[in-house]
Amino acid sequence: MKTFFSIWHLLTLLALMLPVVYLLYTWNALPAQIPTHFDISGNANGYTDKANIWVVCVFLPLSTYLLFLFIPRFDPKQRLDANNPNYHKLMLAFVGLLSGISVYCLYVALHPAVKPGQGMAVVLGLFFALVGNYLTTVQPNYFVGFKTPWALEFPRIWARVHRLGGRLFFASGLLSAVLALLFPVQMATVVLLVGAFASVAVVYWYSYWLYKKEMQAVQAE
Repeated sequence: MKTFFSIWHLLTLLALMLPVVYLLYTWNALPAQIPTHFDISGNANGYTDKANIWVVCVFLPLSTYLLFLFIPRFDPKQRLDANNPNYHKLMLAFVGLLSGISVYCLYVALHPAVKPGQGMAVVLGLFFALVGNYLTTVQPNYFVGFKTPWALEFPRIWARVHRLGGRLFFASGLLSAVLALLFPVQMATVVLLVGAFASVAVVYWYSYWLYKKEMQAVQAE
C-alpha cells in the first residue's frame, strides 16, 4: 500500500516510537503495578501489571495508526485520502494522544510524587487542539467530523460548520492545555469538557440554522 509521508506522518511515526523507546529504557526501574486510569483530579485509580503494559504502549497506538491507514478505503465517496497531509494531522492527533498517555503512565509510575494529572490534561488539551485544526478543512465524509444530517445534505453547510466547530475545538483544547500548566488540573478539565460539549451544541444549532436558510433560498427560486 503506497503511503505519502508528510511531516505530519513522520511525526506520527515518531509518536509511535516514543512510548516503545521510553518503555525499553525504563523497564528495569518500573514497579510491578503501573497506573493506567486517572480520576478528574488526575489521581491514579486504576493499575495494570507491568507485564501487560505493552498493550498500552505498543498495541493501542499501533492498531490506531493502522486503522487510520485503512479507513479511507471504506469511504464510499472517496473524500478521505490516506495520502493527504491534512488527514495525517488527524492521525497524529489520535496516535499522539495514545502515545502521550502511555508515556505519562510510565512517568507517573516512576515518579509517584509528580503533580497529579497535569501531564494528562496537557496531552488531552493538545489533542483537542490538533483535532480542531484538522476539522476546519475536512471534506464531507461518513467517518470523521460533525456529521449532522443538515451538514451532510449540503457541502456548503458542511464547510461552514466545520470551520466554526474546528476553531471552537482548537480554542478549547489550547486554552485547557495552558490552564493545566498554570492552575489546578480540575480547572483545565472543566474548561475542556464544557468547551467540547458547548462546541458540539453550537455546531448542531448552527448547521440546522444554515439548513433552514438554504431551504428558504431554494424555495424562493
